[in-house]
Amino acid sequence: MRRTTAFSLVFALLAGASAAIPARAADEDVQVWINESLAAPLSRGNHATLDLSQRFRESGNQVLARVTIERRLSPAVVIGGGAAQVSTIGSADEFRPHQQLTLTYGPLTLRTRVEQRFFERADRMELRLRQRIGVAVPVSDRLRAGLAGELLYIAQSQDSAQGSHVDQWRANATMARHLTESLEATLGYLAILAPRDGAPDKLSHVAQVILTLRR
Repeated sequence: MRRTTAFSLVFALLAGASAAIPARAADEDVQVWINESLAAPLSRGNHATLDLSQRFRESGNQVLARVTIERRLSPAVVIGGGAAQVSTIGSADEFRPHQQLTLTYGPLTLRTRVEQRFFERADRMELRLRQRIGVAVPVSDRLRAGLAGELLYIAQSQDSAQGSHVDQWRANATMARHLTESLEATLGYLAILAPRDGAPDKLSHVAQVILTLRR
């Protein structure tokens, strides 16, 4: 697939996300996310990833630890699953298993993820579906630019009185640089729009710093 086609698909999704932002002012905040990621092979065709994320937020700082194990079925298809533990100051902790399918077509990547979210003292398990589309292209030998859009949809809410609904729209721009053959540093901007009934939508501006070590 040509790069221009891949970019046009991602831009179309980002345009859809921006169209969801109402003309009236949204409730906005600023966050900083620091991520550390370690990826290592387990056996032929299988690899594991450990992600740690410290999220500094006005609504309560958050720490996320996630383990994912994936298996490559073909050059274009990867399946996997794992779980995350999420601790939030001033809110209920969360345990979050997930399953995912990733398809790659040249610079274009499509990821479908299903999450089962277990909150302390919640009525029931929350089921969230995530569809992400992204494109990454080299800028130079060591530098790579990326664009991505993602829809997060609540198929079953933790609150039994609440129906299914759109949880978030996300738009992400990143610039990654190889510091060594195995270590990569990424700077990014993530916009998160959370629609809310009866109140201004929540728009979060997130600065991202990511370190990735691949063994």
